[in-house]
Amino acid sequence: MPRTADPELPHRILKAADALWQSGGEEAVTIRGVAAEASTTTPTVYSHYADREAMLTALRALAFRRFSAHLAKSRDFQDVCVRHLEFGTRHPRDYELLYGRGWMERVTGDTQRGEIERYAAHIVRAGVDETRAVRVAYPIMMMLHGVVMHRLLNKKPSPLGRTIAAACLEACMTLLESARQGK
Repeated sequence: MPRTADPELPHRILKAADALWQSGGEEAVTIRGVAAEASTTTPTVYSHYADREAMLTALRALAFRRFSAHLAKSRDFQDVCVRHLEFGTRHPRDYELLYGRGWMERVTGDTQRGEIERYAAHIVRAGVDETRAVRVAYPIMMMLHGVVMHRLLNKKPSPLGRTIAAACLEACMTLLESARQGK
């Protein structure tokens, strides 16, 4: 009698890969390790993911959903910026997966456009014309990214780090206000 497929298996495999990523980063995520963590076999993992890179791409999409959900709780655009910094600091493995080494290999052009458009939607809600929002989103995201990376590379909080974050938030709001005024 043939075995019935486990409908939870794809979710269990991705959950196992996520657990390995969270505990050990990229080096910890191997097909064999994921199979063991998910209590399945290596061929079964390959039946769901063509290779390790496909699995990392799926993990990145999962991390982006968590990032987006975190930003979606924002009260206003300044809170979006604060939440961006918080997410990167509190979820360093997710942030590494989203924007660290190798992220460009894990996203298609369509994915990149979709992600920047989602970020730009926060800027539109803050009063910037839709035609300008993406152009404003890029420098804001890059400034915030710089602060997150500074925090992650210098694990010990410092007065300088807080000053850098405050200056970044002020610059983000200045860019937003300038874009609202059509400058």
